[in-house]
Amino acid sequence: MTNQRSPLSKVVIAIGEDDSAIAPFRESFPDIAFEHATSDTLNTRIVDAEAALIGWGSASGIFDHARKLVWIQNVGAGVERIVSDEFRTREIVLTNGSGIMAPNMAEHVIGLMLAFARRLPELLIAQREQRWRTGVNRQAVSELSGQTAVLVGLGDIGLAVAKRLKAFDMTIIGVRRSPGGELPDNVDEVVPIDHLDDVLGRADHVISSVPHTTETVGMFDAARFARFRDGARFYNVGRGTSVVQPDLIAALESGRLSGAGLDVTDPEPLPEGDPLWTAPNVIITGHTSGATPKFEERLFALFAENIRRYQAGESLLNVVDQERGY
Repeated sequence: MTNQRSPLSKVVIAIGEDDSAIAPFRESFPDIAFEHATSDTLNTRIVDAEAALIGWGSASGIFDHARKLVWIQNVGAGVERIVSDEFRTREIVLTNGSGIMAPNMAEHVIGLMLAFARRLPELLIAQREQRWRTGVNRQAVSELSGQTAVLVGLGDIGLAVAKRLKAFDMTIIGVRRSPGGELPDNVDEVVPIDHLDDVLGRADHVISSVPHTTETVGMFDAARFARFRDGARFYNVGRGTSVVQPDLIAALESGRLSGAGLDVTDPEPLPEGDPLWTAPNVIITGHTSGATPKFEERLFALFAENIRRYQAGESLLNVVDQERGY
């Protein structure tokens, strides 16, 4: 993205409750006017801004007001709320927060895997009922060591998961859209997405971190779950739309899957009474895997670097391919 673009003169930061985060930006970039905006003031303050950092709840309707906007930095990795045919016609550069939450999301996946392996849900229930490890014995638990994980999606999250799973001496198979190039660190094998079905049967654990795109909607359906090894476990920290939930429930009830760790569902929030709440061997974590006290530190560092790059006419980090959706 190197070109003769005009430097930024006004940037809106539309996250947080106040403007306490803006001072370092003003100090680093004195030629730019920075303004903080809330959901109530964003449409007014973005009118004459060339760039904006926007959060999860701030995209609706703003493009009708932002006539000078040339670049948006999105807080999260998912951009399906923003990208539309109308947005594409504006030719606004869109960058995302890919990588910001990868370390904590990877740790979240590890926590889910260990919870199943060590039967922690049953043990917590037993604790509340003041029972001593009823039903949990040497035959009931398992070890991650020596098992195989298939990572569907080898972006920042998938690679962060692979790095941590290698500490458990696991075999890691990565699945991504374009398998070419060097083998990533901590990954033993990479296959293209159209060969996903060929490796599912080898997995003790299938971990999905795919974004929401037209290609990923409903990709985990009854036919795909039938490819899983009996007793395998499934984890989703990507998008709930990638899973056909009735088919997942059926796979759990039949015993084809021995567990599912779900940080995302479809819809969100998951409605009261939805059958997924009571499906067997499911841990639902309510889209919390991205939560971390280091979030803003990483986000603002990324945004500052991208501002520096923009002003210098250099390529930005995390530019979204708006046709692919990530």
